[in-house]
Amino acid sequence: MARHHVVIGDGAVAAAFAALAPLDPGDALTVVGPGSGQLGRGLAYADHPPDAPWRDAYLLNSPAGTVDPAFPDWVAERWPEVAARKARHPRGTAFDADAIAVGDHAALFLPRAVFGDYLRDRTDAALAAHHARGVRVALRPAIVTDLARDGDRFRLTLSDGRQMQADNVDVATGGPATARFGADTGPTAFEQPYGNEAAIAAALRPHSLRPDAVVLCLGANAAMLDVLRLLQCLLPEFLIRMAVLSPSGLLPEPLIWTRPRGAPVTPGLRGPYPDAEGFLAAVDADLAAHRAKGARMAELRRGYRTYLDHVGLATLIPDIDQRRRVIGPLDRRFRRGTADSLADFDRLHHAGQIRIIRAKVDYVVAGADRTTRVRVTSPDGSSDLSAPIVINCAGPDPQAHELMTAGLISRGWIEKVGQGLRVGARLETRIPGLRYLSPAVTEIGDEVIALPLYDVDRLTTYVRRASRAI
Repeated sequence: MARHHVVIGDGAVAAAFAALAPLDPGDALTVVGPGSGQLGRGLAYADHPPDAPWRDAYLLNSPAGTVDPAFPDWVAERWPEVAARKARHPRGTAFDADAIAVGDHAALFLPRAVFGDYLRDRTDAALAAHHARGVRVALRPAIVTDLARDGDRFRLTLSDGRQMQADNVDVATGGPATARFGADTGPTAFEQPYGNEAAIAAALRPHSLRPDAVVLCLGANAAMLDVLRLLQCLLPEFLIRMAVLSPSGLLPEPLIWTRPRGAPVTPGLRGPYPDAEGFLAAVDADLAAHRAKGARMAELRRGYRTYLDHVGLATLIPDIDQRRRVIGPLDRRFRRGTADSLADFDRLHHAGQIRIIRAKVDYVVAGADRTTRVRVTSPDGSSDLSAPIVINCAGPDPQAHELMTAGLISRGWIEKVGQGLRVGARLETRIPGLRYLSPAVTEIGDEVIALPLYDVDRLTTYVRRASRAI
């Protein structure tokens, strides 16, 4: 009997679920998501109209070769077109120019939308292969507003009011959600830069020539660097004024691939450790020792990721509750950002156009008078800041989820553990026939994921393993 397999989502994980769905001739595959027509891109790798100044502003946080091993070859085959896209925003480091000169495409920080093109090509090929095998493929640009059991099948209700039934469902709707701070949206306050570029440009326009027209970023992570890139597309650089709120005042590190490539470090950890504190102290000492020998973030992150994937946290920290406690702190030790964005930030910081304010955001009030007030706590106490434009760059809140994921948690279909979610070894949930994967997942089977799943190749690897096991 023919089966109907539904994938909910439109990003890279949804594309992997669709591409690797175990289907036979006569089966049907439906992908439901607001951007399913551009399946694979999601919000992270979205494209914009060709005339949008910010179309290629956002760059990958890692060199092309670390994002997906096959991506550099795809780039090489299309280099004239990719080079033209990259040249729309020619700011870059000397190393970037050198890598281009010798054709070292794996080392480049390319536009995120270009990686979206790559994902689209790969996804289109996989869907065409399904179709050639006799699988009926449909893409539905809609939002699933309800997912329920209907006997031994599933019933999905869509935002257009229609319903469909499915035998198996894969959910890949992303997460965790962005950290929020009270009434933090309004005419001049934005919960994130992505998808709000036109509104930010409109809000910036009447203030752009004023010397106090500071764009206030809540957080100093990679999203803040994207705001800088956006402003570079909208303003002459001498008009850019930014203030960055950060409790630590620390920025991500550039993940630069040198030539020849630096060898990944071999961690010198000597577990087992009784608790999270002991493990993290050992990591800090080990990182300091490697840095003293000249290791940089590229060698540190690659070495630790390989080591932790191979050894597993269970070997190093026997107590599972203690293992769960290291996920966030460990990730912060390996934060990375786009090399040329960090170089631009450093240059404008030294020029006085960007300042870092060491403070924690308590709450935000977006006023009707087109100003936004931010209450912060610093070592000097609490105070209020105001700015004509405020953009939330605080990153994800592990306790918050988008609506589909939140609904699955509330029904008890997905288990919430520690700072994340747990699924089975084959990505199964507590409901037969329902699988789930997103960066919100911190445990797969018996494995506690040491570093969060924000890398497309790692997410795809888990989908591939799960699909082969079916």
